[in-house]
Amino acid sequence: MKRWMNAALCSLLVSTAAHADVLTGTRTITLGNAQGERIVIGQITFTPEADGKSRFRIVLDEKLGEYFLAMRPFRCLTGPKQRLCNFPVENEAPLVSPADLTPLEYALMFMHTLPAALHVNPFNGAYYRMKIDGERIDGRLHDVDMDPFIAPTSVPLERRKRPLRDEDLTLADERSHWLPQLTIE
Repeated sequence: MKRWMNAALCSLLVSTAAHADVLTGTRTITLGNAQGERIVIGQITFTPEADGKSRFRIVLDEKLGEYFLAMRPFRCLTGPKQRLCNFPVENEAPLVSPADLTPLEYALMFMHTLPAALHVNPFNGAYYRMKIDGERIDGRLHDVDMDPFIAPTSVPLERRKRPLRDEDLTLADERSHWLPQLTIE
């Protein structure tokens, strides 16, 4: 029994250390799809801090052009059937841990439009729910209404820092989105 418990503890420690390594150093942020298209959209640098957390800083690639949509500047990537416009939300310090990637998810939110559209629709939010998978972070696309970020007073005060709940996210139909996969490695 003692040997089994020691093995389980060692496995947990190795797993935690591997997850912590993912949140250290400079990594590449890539969006992709099932057809094999992969587009590097930027770099992220993780700097370890106290309590097993890491501070992050994102620098978007210059291929994300600057657009002025809906009276606001956006950095967008335009493809054959969609334009993805970064809609970063910075309601809290850019700190993550293996157990909490929410600030990173908020920083890499997008709204999608048609390629030639002059406006963005807050109902067309794109949220990548992230998890650590070995030596990388994978994000699965979810559809989300961005209204809690555009009109924060509509959200109860206790939820304004992190207004989205699980029930606000709907797993996206990957066939209806251009780049439904996010990878940080």
